[in-house]
Amino acid sequence: MRWLVILCLIAIIVSMASALVFLFRDGGRGSSRMLRALTIRVAISIGLFIFLMAAYKFGLIGPQGVGR
Repeated sequence: MRWLVILCLIAIIVSMASALVFLFRDGGRGSSRMLRALTIRVAISIGLFIFLMAAYKFGLIGPQGVGR
């Protein structure tokens, strides 16, 4: 559980970094590659939020952290 959350956070950071690279390479015009990278970041963030809410609801995580 903990590793899944960590991997999602790393994927979010990688997606943000790739969007930054595309921003500089394309001269700040807002390319479709940058938009796609930011869309992936938002999708991963929303998915992680929904996953954490469901995990809390089903008792997989609690107020004290992951893994009881």
